[in-house]
Amino acid sequence: MLLFSFAAVLPALPFGQATAEAVTPTPSDDGANQSPLAKCLPAGIKLSDVVDATMAGNANGQPMKSRQVTVEQKLNDLKAACNREDKLVDGNGRQIVFYHLIGCWGNPPPDYQELLQKQREEIERLKQQNTVIEMTCNPSGARISSLKKTSGVFAFASIL
Repeated sequence: MLLFSFAAVLPALPFGQATAEAVTPTPSDDGANQSPLAKCLPAGIKLSDVVDATMAGNANGQPMKSRQVTVEQKLNDLKAACNREDKLVDGNGRQIVFYHLIGCWGNPPPDYQELLQKQREEIERLKQQNTVIEMTCNPSGARISSLKKTSGVFAFASIL
């Protein structure tokens, strides 16, 4: 059995396109109950988007419940606010950027190690000047599986 587990996986956006620079207001879904942070979110990001998801519990070897962390929860943890330029900043005044991770491959591409390395480098570069929120590529938290041919033998590949 071949098991892949990626703590950090690659962005769905091309490298260098963390979503900090394109800040546009997000329309309110429910009007009055909308967080004041919504006006500072980058295009394509909503307060309800999932930042991280993990499966919790176990019944007969199967995960029972997904625990999800939303953008709103993460921003609250960071004590985020909108600055004068309507940019999101954390409690220390550092600008917050969102980075869409990739890597939720059932069958990874041949160059997946290079892609993961490039992502790690890009995230580290961004972290030098910003607070980076890494957006999961698997918001359900469910295991992603497929068959992968390894040395002429098919092996079960699973990404957690």
